[in-house]
Amino acid sequence: MATLVLLNNFLHDFSAAGWIFCSVLLFVILRSLPDEFHARKGDELHKIILNIFRKIRAFMILSLAGIIIFGVFRALAYKSFEWNAASGDSQITLLIVKHIILAFVFAAGIHYYLQAGKLIKNN
Repeated sequence: MATLVLLNNFLHDFSAAGWIFCSVLLFVILRSLPDEFHARKGDELHKIILNIFRKIRAFMILSLAGIIIFGVFRALAYKSFEWNAASGDSQITLLIVKHIILAFVFAAGIHYYLQAGKLIKNN
């Protein structure tokens, strides 16, 4: 059972890392697009960038599913497998702070996800 919990935790963290990576990648690409990007409809580079956006967005959906699914199991197993008696209730405070920070990262990711979606839809 401990191995399954460890694997679950790894997959939850890996999914979160995937979300963060894709969010940063979309941020970098969206900020790097030249103003004339919209005017270049149909050229090869335009098509490639839109295809990259589609793939990143698909990976973000997969990452979000992993965060939710593996996160539920992680929360259910926390008291039995991860609770550190020496840390006491302060570990709950740290978990709350960590998840608040990650909620801002998640919100930024949603913003860039939607921006990329608008570009895909309008092109």
